Amino acid sequence: MNILQFNVRLAEGGAAGVALDLHQRALQQGLASHFVYGYGKGGKESVSHQNYPQVIKHTPRMTAMANIALFRLFNRDLFGNFNELYRTITRTPGPVVLHFHVLHSYWLNLKSVVRFCEKVKNHKPDVTLVWTLHDHWSVTGRCAFTDGCEGWKTGCQKCPTLINYPPVKIDRAHQLVAGKRQLFREMLALGCQFISPSPACG
Repeated sequence: MNILQFNVRLAEGGAAGVALDLHQRALQQGLASHFVYGYGKGGKESVSHQNYPQVIKHTPRMTAMANIALFRLFNRDLFGNFNELYRTITRTPGPVVLHFHVLHSYWLNLKSVVRFCEKVKNHKPDVTLVWTLHDHWSVTGRCAFTDGCEGWKTGCQKCPTLINYPPVKIDRAHQLVAGKRQLFREMLALGCQFISPSPACG
């Protein structure tokens, strides 16, 4: 079995800690495991990169910087995909598990991720998709944490704060939430298993 853990950061934040722990435990059990992360501080390689085996920095610095700059206007990550991993994954013999954690925060375009998963499943049906929801991003138009706001229940009609993480200058959450939820339904249709470590994120 081959396992790939995906998280925006390698060793910063709670989600990274969970993904890294799973990666290290898999290696200890003799399984083939890799940890794919987006970027470190300033879009560079993580300062922890050399401390862990089988880790891969995924995103070029300019892609991360472009997503950071444009997110404030568009409320979503415009760039970033897994296309360069397609050949590696589909040519890997035996079962493959793709375990996603936090993919937002200026890393990946959600639609591109879903289309990538569709393509992989069509070519290699024995790929297992798992997504651990560490925050509220999957149900909101933009925010990673609701912080008590219940606007996501009615389609994020008007965001009460533009500074909630990740911050924006123009509120477009209401324009994005329906399409975003449709993409998560498409992941469910692909057989993706969603996991929530907290009832608040389920």
